[in-house]
Amino acid sequence: MVTVKGVVRSYGTAVRQIEREQQRRARETAKAFKEQQKQKEISNATSAVREWTQYVEMIKSLHKDCTEPIDWTKIKEMKEPVEPIRNSNTENQIQNKIDNFKPSFFDKIFGLTRKKLTNLENQLIQAKNNNQKNYELKHSKYLEELNNWGILQEIVKVIEHKESEAYKKAFEFFEPFSEIGELGAKISFKFENNHIDVDIFVNSEEAIPNYELKQTSTGKLSRKDMSKSKFNELYQDHICSSVIRIAREVFAYVPVEYSKINAVSNLLNSATGHMEKQSILSVIILPETLNKLNLDTIDPSDSMKNFVHNMKFNKTSGFSIVEKVELKK
Repeated sequence: MVTVKGVVRSYGTAVRQIEREQQRRARETAKAFKEQQKQKEISNATSAVREWTQYVEMIKSLHKDCTEPIDWTKIKEMKEPVEPIRNSNTENQIQNKIDNFKPSFFDKIFGLTRKKLTNLENQLIQAKNNNQKNYELKHSKYLEELNNWGILQEIVKVIEHKESEAYKKAFEFFEPFSEIGELGAKISFKFENNHIDVDIFVNSEEAIPNYELKQTSTGKLSRKDMSKSKFNELYQDHICSSVIRIAREVFAYVPVEYSKINAVSNLLNSATGHMEKQSILSVIILPETLNKLNLDTIDPSDSMKNFVHNMKFNKTSGFSIVEKVELKK
């Protein structure tokens, strides 16, 4: 049975096939890299360098992949799932054989009549069991799809009125931030009538490698600590790429006027002397501005210049604490 989510994807309003493939590779790369970090000794130098390179490229290019905009009108037009009917064709055919069974001359001579009837009766019992199991499985999927369809219909009724509760339900249903979450990021969000406030907390120790891998001319694996400046620049690109990706996902699902996204990290608060969660990037992204960018060629960090934002960054020291930005009226 075609699922509700499957139907949504089938008409091109969710992730395109090529994007799903890119996301699958990204997830596999992330898992392979994390597994690589656990290994004390890496036997395959070529594979290790390739996985490290792919991972580094992936964490700073999250913005290139995104869900296609959801067509809520088509979702509204989706028909209610049809309840399945129990298929009894097989058992009816066997029952018909039993009802019309006529023993042959040899059946009577060799006493095979009872044996053949018993065999048909056993086939009938098996057919009934199989049909019942298949029906119960289909009916269970039907109830799940009916529930999903009902949720989407409730969402679509109010999403045209730009109600924040509908936006929240849409995000809970589709889970658009799941891929970023796989990198260790924690995301919280709050919808207002015309925009969304998102806080993304990224643990640099989990997401960003602090070493580089290369293969020597003799084929051996060379590992060295990544320079502080290179680490900071990679971290900056990762943060900015994540922010753009979040904004794209938001605009793909709900018709908000803008996204206000705050990247949060553990930084030293000089006033208290303690490490605290502080904003390191605060940006307001408008969809019309975002749509003008060539996302395949932009530098994620440099692209922040296109938006109202607060970011203080130095290659040597990294990010500094910034105030959350507000849209000027």
